[in-house]
Amino acid sequence: MGILDLFVSREKREAKRIKELTRRSQEKYGDPALRQRALEGLRDIGTPEALAALLQRFTVRTEPGITDEEEKEYTLEMLQSFGERAVQPVIDFLEQSESGISWGVRCLKALVDEPTLVASICGILDKLGAQYTRDPEKKVTLLKLLADYEDPRIASTAAQFLEDPSDDVRMAALSTLVSQRAVDRAEAIVECLLSAEAPRVRAACAEALADLGAPIGGRADQVKAALPAGYRLDGGRVVRPT
Repeated sequence: MGILDLFVSREKREAKRIKELTRRSQEKYGDPALRQRALEGLRDIGTPEALAALLQRFTVRTEPGITDEEEKEYTLEMLQSFGERAVQPVIDFLEQSESGISWGVRCLKALVDEPTLVASICGILDKLGAQYTRDPEKKVTLLKLLADYEDPRIASTAAQFLEDPSDDVRMAALSTLVSQRAVDRAEAIVECLLSAEAPRVRAACAEALADLGAPIGGRADQVKAALPAGYRLDGGRVVRPT
């Protein structure tokens, strides 16, 4: 057996070990002590693959609930202890996973500075685009996170979700645009108002336009007809009910 064979064998053994530890760490009704040891085993391996497996703990809920929360907090602490080495696995997790997003966000916020956090979240959302997803919660969570920051990249990212199939995502995008004072996105908000079927989305569009004090431009008649009850136009801008 040559050196290459030894390396391949070691690599296969490690992959098998990670797979087994991942399974044990996610056993819903398993012994909490065994789950914790499995998590610690992944931490001790410490490779990008092992960190990715640790992140998968956020995607399952074990019983009882209070133990599940404690284990996820422990997993979060372990991941954060890796510092920069954990950044890319966490970003990959946020890109690929449909659950556990809030935990992944907490982890990333602890690992990177604000400009890097915003750039990472914008990049993830840009890849998602306005494509249909079974569960819109991921997009909603990430858009709401961006609303807590000020950055010129945020408005561009949020605006594309005004065309999302999910009403919840559209409303999160509107809130984020208002947080950025994105007056230059008024035309996109008007388009959302005119195309929205749900009354709550139309109301959110009207509220956003009123908050921004954005000029409506040449579509005043269409906007006036689409505004929810109580809203009106005054000087080419939407005014909320008094």
